[in-house]
Amino acid sequence: MKLKQITAEQFAMETSKFLGHAQHAPLVVRSDHGPALVIRAVSDDDLADELLAANPRFHASIRRARRNRVAGKGIPLRQVRELL
Repeated sequence: MKLKQITAEQFAMETSKFLGHAQHAPLVVRSDHGPALVIRAVSDDDLADELLAANPRFHASIRRARRNRVAGKGIPLRQVRELL
């Protein structure tokens, strides 16, 4: 998969064209004023992963579950399998 590199100015002038390109291969947008960006297509699963990774409530839930497990309040995997 070949990365196409363009400038921020090129992207601004032909946004639709380059978004179409990004559906098939990652697109690197370079800027003199900051870091480069990578634009790529995402599947529904990728989008769900990104949304969870950025969700503070999800992270709080994970921390709570880990504390419960350490405190002996977890449910053994064997028991979970029996419930399924």
